[in-house]
Amino acid sequence: MSTPKFKADILIVDDTPANLELLLRMLREQSYKARVTTTGAMALAAARLSPPELIMLDITMPGMDGYEVCKQLKADERTKDIPVIFISALDEPMDKVKAFNVGGVDYITKPFRFEEVIARVETHLKISRLQRELERKNAELQRKNEELIRLNNRARMIFNALSEALPGQVIGSKYKLESKIGSGGFGVVYKAQHVDIRHTVAVKIFQPKGSDSLANTKAKERFRLEGISACRINHINALQVLDFGLTEEGLPYLVMELLNGHTLKQELRQKTRLPLARALQIILPVCNVLSVAHAAGVIHRDIKPDNIFLHTSSEGEEIVKVVDFGIAKIVGEVVDLDMQDLTVAGRIVGTPVYMSPERLSNQSYDGKSDVYSVGIMLYQMLSGQLPFFSREKDLLSIAMLHLTKEPPRLREIVPDIPPAIEQVVLLALAKDPAKRPTAKELMELLVKASGESVTATRA
Repeated sequence: MSTPKFKADILIVDDTPANLELLLRMLREQSYKARVTTTGAMALAAARLSPPELIMLDITMPGMDGYEVCKQLKADERTKDIPVIFISALDEPMDKVKAFNVGGVDYITKPFRFEEVIARVETHLKISRLQRELERKNAELQRKNEELIRLNNRARMIFNALSEALPGQVIGSKYKLESKIGSGGFGVVYKAQHVDIRHTVAVKIFQPKGSDSLANTKAKERFRLEGISACRINHINALQVLDFGLTEEGLPYLVMELLNGHTLKQELRQKTRLPLARALQIILPVCNVLSVAHAAGVIHRDIKPDNIFLHTSSEGEEIVKVVDFGIAKIVGEVVDLDMQDLTVAGRIVGTPVYMSPERLSNQSYDGKSDVYSVGIMLYQMLSGQLPFFSREKDLLSIAMLHLTKEPPRLREIVPDIPPAIEQVVLLALAKDPAKRPTAKELMELLVKASGESVTATRA
């Protein structure tokens, strides 16, 4: 004989037989398992021995009133999360206030109606179950986050040890690593030589994140697409990516031209703000290469001073280089895993203070997202400060500023900036991407606003 299924286990606490009989019949007709007790002490014992999903509690009872019963239930770890519905003949507002203050979730006044009781019971059972499921998911998420942190720490330790041992090694059977020339959250950059043609290059080796091992097919496919994306941009103002692959240990690497000079971030750290002519000398080539990248279907996604390199060529000429196209999104790529997994461990790829509103709000975006980042960068170059900055330094605060706040007028900070330049910068910072220019249009607007003839491809 099969055990009957019940919607939920409900404990009724009331010392009036007529009320108990009526509530029992109502609940059992709706397929609930209903238990009864007639005193507060019995209710506490029953709830602790076998916790129900919901308790219906009278207030006026011999020995211990319902308020005290509820207070003790909420103080006990075994019963604190059980929803308590008070059901009483007391109808004064302060009686109800006291019931809610001791932890009740609802209050039904006697005499009660069948439909009302059942509706409230079902509502609070649903809420309680949703809360439990949310708590379960939060606990699971916390466990996964802790595991990810552990894996990341372990991967970092292994990678750091390996990176120190790599100089002198040959990777990909053709690149001999000579010395470490840079490092960051992404990994390590080495000066290297092609062993056959003796050509000096830079090799960027990426640090794996947690369980994101290149041993699995999904991760390999993602890196293949990143490598293809990086190689697709052939422009004098883009860092040239020559090759990509995996080391013998399974670490992804990119082979790039070796640069000589410093980043825009370093220049801004020294000078705080730049004259208009110098700012245009840097920003116009950035717009130019982005217009080419966008036409090829590649969005950079992390335009910031760190990724603008002021390279000095062998002839002594400065050439502006946009680096790190390797994390760019390939527009129109049908492999969904890349659109999802290029966000590292669930985080947004990019730097929030330079990120567009549509990206921060997880909306669809195109090349105009990069234009917004250029606008932020140009604002910083001309004024010496970011238009949006939060002292809390958390993503939510910064996102809200980008989404809701208009930037301070440039001329309020630096009065000698031409009004036409200010207007173009603010246009690039429009909240609505439809109101922003394309990268090519931004370049043309800046040239026109400056009133100068500026070569866009070279500094």
